[in-house]
Amino acid sequence: MLTHLVIDGKSAQPKFLDDVFYNEENHPYLLKQHDSTEHGFKPMKIVDVDSKIVQKLRRSDASMQIRTLESADWIVIDENDDKIVGAVGMGGLFHVSSIQIDKNFRGKGIGKMLQGELIKEAGRRGFSFVTVFIEPQNEASVKLHSFFNYDTVFRIHYSNEKIIDVKIIILRPAGKIIKKFLSCFNSKIGITFLACALKIAKPLFKKVLSYNEENTPSPSIKTIIKNFQKI
Repeated sequence: MLTHLVIDGKSAQPKFLDDVFYNEENHPYLLKQHDSTEHGFKPMKIVDVDSKIVQKLRRSDASMQIRTLESADWIVIDENDDKIVGAVGMGGLFHVSSIQIDKNFRGKGIGKMLQGELIKEAGRRGFSFVTVFIEPQNEASVKLHSFFNYDTVFRIHYSNEKIIDVKIIILRPAGKIIKKFLSCFNSKIGITFLACALKIAKPLFKKVLSYNEENTPSPSIKTIIKNFQKI
């Protein structure tokens, strides 16, 4: 199976290489890397989130679309002309990750590069797992995280408007303990307990989950329990 290609971009290339580069959805096992110099991108940066980074995220509109990035402990960013065009961050007690790509730069493999770097950096920092909250109808996000073998541990019908799949990737053996704990919510009893906890603890989302979306509706205990789906 072909897993790596190195293309200099200068000499004549077989037609199939263009297909590989411009239609990556047809080649999910390949991770496309861009020439930073040729395409105007600077190398990805890994930075701790502080007030300066928050302001840069806002100027780039990245955190205006996903405010949770501002609550992350650290983020990986990709820039173009000193503007953040892609960012992925992680934070909270459950190491929750979030990602945002500028709409003008989607479909270029930036999401894969950022997510791959986040996983590697999490490993370098000694984290045993990373989690993510995904709306199942967001096909691009589902596809991206499936590429990196995130496992769905449970689904929650948070409200009438919002369904969330909680996924996890294990980096070290200790992460299996967290996965087993989260799997407790993949039951009617577990989801009932979680529904009550979420209703009480919503003000703590930012600190506990590094989740900071202003438009998130209040959790509905009735909806969560009534629409429970075992994964």
